[in-house]
Amino acid sequence: MNTDDNPIAAFGSAEEGDEPLNPYIDQTLFDSIDSRAQKDLLRPVFDAITLAGVDYDLKVQDSATGKRYTLCKNDEVIEIVPMDSSFTDKVLNAIENSKEE
Repeated sequence: MNTDDNPIAAFGSAEEGDEPLNPYIDQTLFDSIDSRAQKDLLRPVFDAITLAGVDYDLKVQDSATGKRYTLCKNDEVIEIVPMDSSFTDKVLNAIENSKEE
């Protein structure tokens, strides 16, 4: 998300449902974390990013083994986070730790 971006437009709203989260869903993980569970892990992350301000962005890239999630602050990489059951906690902790610096 850039400073000119509207967080609601970037991450969706109640009216849009989960549509904005779809690019972040990693189909290679469906054996262990289905689409619904991934959305449940992603939703609080985007809520926290929206509250933390436009300095933060979660980027997703396709790789040969699935998606790669990179948390950035002012275009500087803070953390590369794998999608697993503790994804939300890892990203929220990285945001909190970067605020303290």
